[in-house]
Amino acid sequence: MSAKKEPETVGFWLPKQSSAKMDILTPHKLAVVFLIQEYLSLKKVAEDNAQIRFTARDRRRFCLLLLKLIQYPDMAYKDLYGLLTSPVYGIHRTHLEEFEKLMKMLKTVGIEVLFDLYNVIDKLISDNGSSYQIGIVGLYFRRVYITLVKMSFPEFMALYRNSVAYYEKGVRAVQISSSSFSNSESFMKLEAQAVYKDRNSASKWSNKQSELFVAQQSLLLQNNETNALNPKDMQNRLNEIIHDHPLYSQAYFLSYLNSVRVRDFFNAVDAIHRSFDRSALISMALAQDSKEYQYSALNLAILHAQFNHNDEALASIKECIMLAQENSDKICLQLAHAWLCLLDASKPQFSEKNIANKELITLVHSISLGIQSLVKSSASTGYTPAKLFEVLLKSDILNCQTSMMDLTANGIAERAALWAMYGKNEVSSLCSQLLLNSDLKLLVQTYNGEGICQALCSLVVWLAIQGEFNLALTVLKHTQERFPRYPLSKSWMTADYYITSMQAIFRGEWTDASNACYHLYTLDKHLSLLQRAHLALARLNLKSADQLLRQILDDDTIEPLTRVRALLLTAHTLTSLPDASKMEVVNVLNDALAIANKNYLDYEKALIEMHFAHVLMLLKLPNQALKAVKNCLENILANGGIYDKAKVLFLFVKCVLAVELAAEDKLTKIGKCLPMLEQAVEYFQKLECYAKVKDVYIFLANFYHTLEIPEERNKFAYKYRLIEEQYPTTREYLNLFF
Repeated sequence: MSAKKEPETVGFWLPKQSSAKMDILTPHKLAVVFLIQEYLSLKKVAEDNAQIRFTARDRRRFCLLLLKLIQYPDMAYKDLYGLLTSPVYGIHRTHLEEFEKLMKMLKTVGIEVLFDLYNVIDKLISDNGSSYQIGIVGLYFRRVYITLVKMSFPEFMALYRNSVAYYEKGVRAVQISSSSFSNSESFMKLEAQAVYKDRNSASKWSNKQSELFVAQQSLLLQNNETNALNPKDMQNRLNEIIHDHPLYSQAYFLSYLNSVRVRDFFNAVDAIHRSFDRSALISMALAQDSKEYQYSALNLAILHAQFNHNDEALASIKECIMLAQENSDKICLQLAHAWLCLLDASKPQFSEKNIANKELITLVHSISLGIQSLVKSSASTGYTPAKLFEVLLKSDILNCQTSMMDLTANGIAERAALWAMYGKNEVSSLCSQLLLNSDLKLLVQTYNGEGICQALCSLVVWLAIQGEFNLALTVLKHTQERFPRYPLSKSWMTADYYITSMQAIFRGEWTDASNACYHLYTLDKHLSLLQRAHLALARLNLKSADQLLRQILDDDTIEPLTRVRALLLTAHTLTSLPDASKMEVVNVLNDALAIANKNYLDYEKALIEMHFAHVLMLLKLPNQALKAVKNCLENILANGGIYDKAKVLFLFVKCVLAVELAAEDKLTKIGKCLPMLEQAVEYFQKLECYAKVKDVYIFLANFYHTLEIPEERNKFAYKYRLIEEQYPTTREYLNLFF
């Protein structure tokens, strides 16, 4: 069996094409040759005449300018002149004067200037001592020379007339708008976007320029979208390329990627169809039997998956598998199997057959991706954490050895997610910061993809639960700027609505919390239902909370972590019901504890222990409650948010005081416990959760009232009154353990 052509990426693939079409020589290209000709003349004169200062800086600026002129498409003479006089690419004054003289001679002297140019190029590329036989400039000279040789005399005359018209029109435009490039800011804006709006109708994108543009923008979309052109400008450039090269399929494919990032489904479908239609036409023109139709079905499946059309995506995947089997294409089969595992949860995850052929370098990406997927699926089934981290280390080694920046970042982000799931939030935060401080560069490109976005979002949530909402919003704004479009924007939008709903619940702003929860539903259904249950509990709307939690628990596809959290909220709901049996609450907590133990969810275990302590306090068993709260105290204080820390400190003080029977012992204990309660109040105030601050003051006022100490009772009653006057809340919100 013949070896198949290897894909450039795992996600998308297109066959390479030969660019057989001859480039068209345009006035802009002639102007570039004139610039090079005058540069060589000035450089030679400067070597012989010390009065002309032609510094290394001048040479470097011209080389950068020349690289840009060769890489980018034709531009109007006005724009070319703007580059020649710009603060970034401006050329030497003498060089500019000689270039303008030569352009004027083209008009006054006539076609002899082009014949002289022909001889100059011939001499440069035939001179053995010339440095312009090789390199970018040498290749450019040879392409121009070959085109001139193949031109007939009428074509030569047409080129001359077009060049004269090009120069005359440009000179008039320069005179009219002489200040177009007067400031560096306007030029830098043009430079960043590479937009030449006044495009000559006769100018063309050459084959090499088109290939370079598509390759650069595709790489930027994959690794760092913020450095790519914005969707509108990119589509304009692609329309120009398609106009000049109608059969260039990669331009249509880049147009498809551009449509996907702005969620334009219909144009994306049209572009991907045209892309593979053009590939087939080129194969027919070259008399080749194309066997690459399976990749069109694969890419169509990926397109549907991007828009959550799972049924259509699965149908395209099945078609892709049949075509790949007919052509014995193992690589395509493995890519199809990878997407099949992502789209259909019932399929086995990345079998050993997927990594059997290790000698193909393209499969290293599949191997590493398979390991990360295996770790993710195993984590949700209760596999031993130490084994998972050991397997994930193998993926990290592969990624570093092959410099796969995307999977390196995703591996670190997955490690942070695992630590967070197992309740080690501080370690998770450190992993995210490690990723953000890593220098992930491939050649000169800095990676800025999914892993970075996930790390930033996890830090946003961590800062929010620590009460640092201003810092969280700052990081969130930075994330929005770095990842402005779908699909990566989905992650920070989820984090945004989540922390918005959480903050609104703490503040008692029910309308804002409800709106955030409903916006969250389209992004993460189960998280939205959990937050709505939180909201219903905070408002003591226990019936609605119970309905929402049943909706979550009846879904068999939810993750163990989500199920444990839903069971914990169910226990809160039952505890708040006046007629609910405490044994029913204990049974729910036992179910949650069993799932948490099976899946190593340590932090959730601590929260369950805390709720057990609360139930034991309600049953008038303070000694057992104190033991339970001591078991969870360290874990929550080390890894929890400040809301959970404040709750556990408050509960711990309650248990300590309830254990003591004598009034003197209670007074002794309260003196030692007051700093803990002050810390709890500080945490609640930082979250602007003033209803819980009132709970603490009410507890202290009642405690001193029971001990008949009016001075201390009045002190905390007064603090309660001040908070109530400044931040009034509904009465039923108070004294709620949740």
